[in-house]
Amino acid sequence: MKTPLVMLCAVMSAAPAGANPFFALSDSEQMTAVASKAYNGYVRTKNADGTYKTEPYAFGNGGDLGEYTGYLPMSDPTFDAVDFSSIAHIVAVPLAKQNYVPSFDPKATKLFIMVYWGLTTGARNILDGYGQDVLNFANAKLLGFDTEPPFDGMTNPMEDAGAFFWGPSYRENFMRKMHQATMSQVEVNRYYVILRAYDFQTAWKEKKLKLLWETRFSLGQRLHDFGRDLPVMAQSAGAYFGHDSYGLVYRPVPEGRVEIGQATVVEDSVSSGDVSGIAGDWRGKSPAFSQIVVHFDKGGASTVGYPMEHWTAPATVTVAGSDVTIWVPGWGLSFHGKIKAKRITGTLAQYGHGSSMTLFRESAAAAPGLGNNP
Repeated sequence: MKTPLVMLCAVMSAAPAGANPFFALSDSEQMTAVASKAYNGYVRTKNADGTYKTEPYAFGNGGDLGEYTGYLPMSDPTFDAVDFSSIAHIVAVPLAKQNYVPSFDPKATKLFIMVYWGLTTGARNILDGYGQDVLNFANAKLLGFDTEPPFDGMTNPMEDAGAFFWGPSYRENFMRKMHQATMSQVEVNRYYVILRAYDFQTAWKEKKLKLLWETRFSLGQRLHDFGRDLPVMAQSAGAYFGHDSYGLVYRPVPEGRVEIGQATVVEDSVSSGDVSGIAGDWRGKSPAFSQIVVHFDKGGASTVGYPMEHWTAPATVTVAGSDVTIWVPGWGLSFHGKIKAKRITGTLAQYGHGSSMTLFRESAAAAPGLGNNP
């Protein structure tokens, strides 16, 4: 019996070229949406050389807001696998670029930065028109879209339980059509992170929360991977940390991934990030996925293919020492293995379900069958 991936690939292989709905991303879906505000007179001060004055901070775990936003439970292993520690580690990089530094001394700490994250349920997931309006309004406020024309000044029944909600007015419906690009982003599922920076000394000494700034940034879920794309999302939002964006701004998400930290090079192995030592075609077979063909391209155009269904997808490859990681964006498909001689042994998984697999290097004269592998 074919796996869900294989069944979907079979449908895709039958579609005409250029008409593939699964890989067609709109411009808005490739953008990180950022909304940032400063509060209570907060302003960054600068040093004589023009750089921002260092501000020590401590992180707080706000948690996944999903259970508080009325979202519908969905399975997304790329989101579920990312915890507070991972997010804090990633967000710390763009914070450092803005001269926000971690602090372990309560007396010297200036900011208490609460970190929230989640995955919204877009209104396209439900059929009820009234429910769609309610969900759109709630998501717009959560994601920072509430400053945009379709939502600015609209009644939010989620916020004012005492108000009777009749739905959008004629004007609001008109504005919604005029700004369809904004609506199309709110109506889909979106990954988001919210940073809220409070005055640490006020919180510590007076037990009061004084908000100084907040930044909300999000990216559409479709054909994206939260764990892989979060570093780029955070980098895109970093320029607005501590500043007012004066509404919603959009930053492009480039292809590839942002690596955090330095890789360790293992003796007699491929250097970090350099695929030249394994460039070429490799084949593998596992009980769950049958034959898989991986093409490692030192120019960055690596692919993963499934010959039985004539299916090939672009892949992101990371080499760190003897470790090789392959991601197929949008498919939840990954491979983690180790290089040893002419084979790479590891685990191939899709959405959390996987099995062991060994990739064998193909020679230029090798036939398609696995029997020709060394």
